Order: sequence, then structure tokens, then C-alpha cells
Amino acid sequence: MIELARFPHAQPARMFAGVLKAQGIASVLHEEDGQTVMHLEDPARFDEARTLLEAFARNPNDPRFSDAAWQASEPAQPRQGEGGQPPLFSGRWLSGMGPVTKLVLIVTLLVYLSPMLFGSGIYRALMFPPTLEGLMSQPWRLFTPMLLHFGVLHIAFNLLWWLDLGRTIERYQSSLQLVWVTLVTSGISSLAQFLASGPAFGGLSGVVYGLLGYLWLYGRVNPHAGYALRREIVIFMLVWLVICYVGLAGIVANEAHLAGLISGCVLGALTGYYRRRRFYERSDK
Repeated sequence: MIELARFPHAQPARMFAGVLKAQGIASVLHEEDGQTVMHLEDPARFDEARTLLEAFARNPNDPRFSDAAWQASEPAQPRQGEGGQPPLFSGRWLSGMGPVTKLVLIVTLLVYLSPMLFGSGIYRALMFPPTLEGLMSQPWRLFTPMLLHFGVLHIAFNLLWWLDLGRTIERYQSSLQLVWVTLVTSGISSLAQFLASGPAFGGLSGVVYGLLGYLWLYGRVNPHAGYALRREIVIFMLVWLVICYVGLAGIVANEAHLAGLISGCVLGALTGYYRRRRFYERSDK
């Protein structure tokens, strides 16, 4: 074996070990003089590992590194000065957004502006079909209602939450994880709202509550991950859910909100439990 680097803290060392593992480079970590020392099992791959380490040192929050750590079930690296807590409306959305978060943002804005240029045709094409039989022939319309918004406040509220919650999943876990959590919660919330009120609905709010529930339960079940929703965020959104249900906020998609929240909580709890088990299994080896 050959020594590659010494880290002042164990967490970034474990994260980088996940990066190396994704490249097929085996490493060994041990504590020495208050530092975490990393050795490579194959000295022939020292130069390749050193190049990766230099890139990691320059930008440890690069998505390729966080994705590798997520796949290796290592804790994500908390951001400096934030105690691992994702900020609410932090003002750093653009720098923290991954490709999926940006794509949904752009497409949602384009769809919202489309009636000004093309009339209501795009909206009608993206709405939930009038019957479940129609959904069988156009299954994508189970998900496309999340792109539809019916006012400036409607789209602004949903996109602000989407940016903050979506980028947290994409940054600390992976783009693929955000995609499948979004699709599952979108489909469940759309179906629930259709069964309750018919096809005339739209918006990202069901997904937003899904992401909220996912991060909330994931952080509680798997606290070693290093990030979790702040308590006041969860309380605010749950209070808003109740306000909407008692009819104090006008016409809203209550069933979509509740179904999105419940489905997100289930996904977060299951994923958190699986990741926690993998982490302790790796720690015991």
C-alpha cells in the first residue's frame, strides 16, 4: 500500500473514499495523530487518485463527487457555516442548482408563459386527462400537471420551494434520486387529486410536499447523513397544509398536497433506513 493523503477530519476522507471506489480504486482509512490517513491498495493508481484528489480539494461540492459519495452510502459533506442544514430561501439558488433542478425550473417557466404565445393548447395537452382510460393511452399526463400554474403567486411559491428542496436532494444525493422521487410523488399526488376533484388542477405543490416529506423522514431515520430539514420549515409547511384544508387559502389542491407529503415520507423513511444499514455494514468491515 501507499499513502495518498491525510485529512484533518474523517468525513471528507470517507467521502473521497467513495469517489475512489466509484473509479474502482480501493483505499484504506485509519486514524493517526488526530488525522485520517488514506492509503491506496494499488500503488500503480497513485497518479490517477492524486489527480482526483486535487480536483476534490478545489471543489468538494462538485456533483460528480457528491453522487459518488451517495452511491457509496457515505455521509454528505456539510456546508461550512450551516451545520449541515440546507438554508431556506438562501439566495444562492443558481450556484447550488443541479441539472434536474434547473431543467424543471426552466420548463415550468416556459409552460407558464406559453399561453401568451400559443394560446391554451399546451396547457390542455399537459392537463390530466378527463378519464383514467385516457391516461392509459397518454401515461405522461400523470406527471405533466406539475408543470401547470395559474397565477404569479402560485408559480412563485412553488418554484421557490422546488429550488430549495430539489437542489438539496440533487446536491447531497444525486440527480437520479431527485428524478425518481419527483416522478413518484408527482404521479401519486396527481392521481389523488383527480380522484377527489377531477382533471382541472395543476402545480408543483404536490411534488413540493413530496420532497418535504422525503427530506424530513430521511433526515430523521438516517441522521448521520449530515443534513436535515430545519424544524421550523416542517412546521410552517404542515401549518400551511392545515390552513388550506380548512379553506382559509382559497381553492387549492389539498389531496395532492396530502398524498405528496405521505408518499414522500414513505420514500424518505425507506431510503433513509436502507442507507443507514449500508453505512453501518460498511463501518463494521
